[in-house]
Amino acid sequence: MTPDEFADVLVAAKAGDDAAVTRLYVEAAPRVLGYVRGQGAPDPDDVVSEVFVSMVRSLRSFAGTEDDFRGWLFTIAHRRLVDDRRRRGRRLEAPVTLEVLDDVRGMGSDGEEEAISRLHARRVLDAVEGLTPDQRSVLLLRMVADLPIAEIARIVDKGEPAVKALLRRGLASLGRRLDDDDAGDDR
Repeated sequence: MTPDEFADVLVAAKAGDDAAVTRLYVEAAPRVLGYVRGQGAPDPDDVVSEVFVSMVRSLRSFAGTEDDFRGWLFTIAHRRLVDDRRRRGRRLEAPVTLEVLDDVRGMGSDGEEEAISRLHARRVLDAVEGLTPDQRSVLLLRMVADLPIAEIARIVDKGEPAVKALLRRGLASLGRRLDDDDAGDDR
């Protein structure tokens, strides 16, 4: 969406235009779902629906650009995840599933290519599961939501230097885990 298109869609959505609200949903839902699934929500569809209900309820008070909107929406998503975890009162067991990558990127049409891609995706997801919850949050907000460091810091309520450190450590850990897997494959 161009900035002008976004501004027009936002104005229409604030005025109650169902088609405009649907467009905002269609543009953002796959990334929000990828983030929520990546965080291991036991019922990601339920959390995502809560995110968009909150969005619709608060939309009239939102002001800003498309980037601001994306940050605002992922702030809502992060808060709904925290609420969900508190309600469930337990630690998540399976933080990432293969569907995360399937939802945020298309799979190839060639069967062999798709199988190889799924194997690579599985390796990455297995490595992501080994990250700390904070590392996983900032990496998913950066990679799936494509948010800037400042926005991620605001969402997770940490300073920018802390977010940068979490990103560095998380990426380093992912790299080590994937290198270890590659070394194991060569044996």
